[in-house]
Amino acid sequence: IERPDWGVEFRNDADDSDATRRLFEQRGFQFPMMTDISNWYLGFNMLDPVVGRGDTPEQQASHRKLRQAIAIAIDWEEGYGQIFKNKGGEAAHGPIPPGLFGSRQAQPGYYNPVTHRLVDGKPHRRPIEDARRLLAEAGYPEGRDARTGKPLVLNYDFQRSPTPENKAENDWMVRQFAKLGIQLEVRATDFNQYMDKTLRGKHQIFWAGWLADYPDAENFLFLLYGPIGRSKHQGDNYANYDNPEYDALYKQLQALDDGPAKQAVIDRMVDILQQDSPWSFGYFPWGGLAFQQWVHNGKPSILIRDMAKYYRLDPVQRTERLAQWNAPVRWPLALLALALLALLAWGRRSWRAKETATARRRPASASPGEAG
Repeated sequence: IERPDWGVEFRNDADDSDATRRLFEQRGFQFPMMTDISNWYLGFNMLDPVVGRGDTPEQQASHRKLRQAIAIAIDWEEGYGQIFKNKGGEAAHGPIPPGLFGSRQAQPGYYNPVTHRLVDGKPHRRPIEDARRLLAEAGYPEGRDARTGKPLVLNYDFQRSPTPENKAENDWMVRQFAKLGIQLEVRATDFNQYMDKTLRGKHQIFWAGWLADYPDAENFLFLLYGPIGRSKHQGDNYANYDNPEYDALYKQLQALDDGPAKQAVIDRMVDILQQDSPWSFGYFPWGGLAFQQWVHNGKPSILIRDMAKYYRLDPVQRTERLAQWNAPVRWPLALLALALLALLAWGRRSWRAKETATARRRPASASPGEAG
């Protein structure tokens, strides 16, 4: 099966049921997995007066701390690593999926220092106390405006109409903000309304993702390039992020081939994004295929769509396994034959009993007027 979500679902079914896992193992099913060259993230509209860039150095510092606090509080490992596993993936530490040149994701010792810290050599999400400290420094102790005492209410512009399926995910997101005392209002709309809202710059916090057009880090880093801001230039930078240093580095990146110089530019660009936090980086979704045991060379891919020409099949094994799994079950036929014979025997006995039965003589009635 070439759809990249079925293999993930089959593996999750096996994790949830020992009987299902044993069946899959007995049949020799194969579920090769990978991390898709795509991402899902939570973005902040940098033109917004609350979560955006800010006008003064003081505002810029406090707004940055607010975004960083939220980025820590959203536990992507829990949500899309344990709860919503069918559409889950690997928690992201930057915008570039693993497997692309320049990505440090999944490399030993690499992590986003804003949201994570190393524990025993492995990245772990920072404790919620770190997020609460940043929130207080941003001017919202315990989720309330330090000047007015009013609760901090933020708007989540979700790009789908509300359904029972995505309601669970949105409820989970609301709980992530609630850990900081922030009230998150979900403004779910259909996609056309969402697009119009982003063009007018009326979105505040939003859900988005990107599927690679081609396998290069530039295809993800361009999503935060200032000159293609969504609300000012109708581009793909939905966060409306605008950082002069980042933009200059992006122009350098476009002219570089893979190598140390390109890696250094990418590393600096990712450092800038981690500190500024225009996105809470979200996760890189899993992709997985499902194959029978006689199919070889099956590898998940979202860029190569004609994968079948690379497969190697073992037709002998396929014929043997199909014959083994689909061997005819004959005992129901024998049972049916016995039932039919029993029915015929009963019918014959009934017929013979009827044919050999002796007719009863009716007693003669007395003639009228005859003396007794």
